[in-house]
Amino acid sequence: MFKKIASLVLTAALLVSTAAFTTSAAETNEDVAVAADQASEVGAENSTAVGSGKVLYFDVKSAGWNTAKSIFCHVWRADGTGDWPAWSTKAEKCTYDKESGIATYDIETAIKRGYKMDIDDTKSYCVIFAADTGAQTYNAIMSGKCFGDTLYCESSEQVENPQDSQKKCYIAVWKNNKDCGPQKIITSSGQIVGNALAEGTTDVTLVADYLISYYNDQAKLDSLQNIINTLKVSPSAVMEAAANKEAAAVKSGSKKQADVDKELKAITTAVSKCTDPTKGGEKVDQKDIEKAKDQGTQSGKNGQSAATISNTGGSTSSASSSGSSSGSSSSSTSSSGSNSVNSGQETTIFFVFGGLMVAAAGLMFLARKKREY
Repeated sequence: MFKKIASLVLTAALLVSTAAFTTSAAETNEDVAVAADQASEVGAENSTAVGSGKVLYFDVKSAGWNTAKSIFCHVWRADGTGDWPAWSTKAEKCTYDKESGIATYDIETAIKRGYKMDIDDTKSYCVIFAADTGAQTYNAIMSGKCFGDTLYCESSEQVENPQDSQKKCYIAVWKNNKDCGPQKIITSSGQIVGNALAEGTTDVTLVADYLISYYNDQAKLDSLQNIINTLKVSPSAVMEAAANKEAAAVKSGSKKQADVDKELKAITTAVSKCTDPTKGGEKVDQKDIEKAKDQGTQSGKNGQSAATISNTGGSTSSASSSGSSSGSSSSSTSSSGSNSVNSGQETTIFFVFGGLMVAAAGLMFLARKKREY
């Protein structure tokens, strides 16, 4: 009789434990399912906003390229680094639907086919769409949020080609990312085109780059005062940025010190002749220019970016917390899911342990009753 009762008690305990385990597991699965649904909803929202995958679109009809048979997409990192396909090669060819007038370029597919493209969603890029007719769009700034967006031409407006002043290109803008507009640069003829600064550039560094490129071309240097006035930048800040970039080039090994000394001598002479629009148009002080050159050289040797040099000279903090904020959000989401699963496991262990305690107590009670009997 005792054995039968004991068996019944143990069976009941096991049933209670099993039920608890099943209930807890169901709750855990439900938590996981809810988390998955939430993630799916977020993914769906993002997909709706920017499309799926690393795909770019161009409205060929908006540019009026009616005779074009093939469309190409040229992408490169705005800072000039990384590996990229050559201009208008097979690696850059788009899928072109002539009926809709939309050209599609899938970067992920290109990478899978073995083409080298250093894509990182957190970086800034430039993109150009070109036709087999020779027509092309002007450089458009692109970030990771532009994937899935469409470039189009608002008008037939054309501007000077950044690489060849004898050619023209069409201004194109993004439908959903207006802040990623035409790249702001100084062309070879001294014209300022575009309004969106690429990552790591400022109005000051644009002028510094112009000087470094054309330090020995007097015709180009004749445009310097007009460029400085238009952008309203300090000549001293420009001198500091140019010296910074030159020192960084020597440090990296891309230039020799003798060449840099020659370039800086010409740049110093050109900047010293300018007036300062940030100070009411007064002529620059030669001592300020020399001081700015020394400061820029030192900061370049120390690895400081020229982009941190303010329009009044000297560095300014440009750190952004957006990246760390995004990371924290991701970590928080992951932790939340983990806590849900851990909570379910703890509940299961509690019920199983409780069931075993009940069984043990029942056996002790029956054993005492048996002795008394």
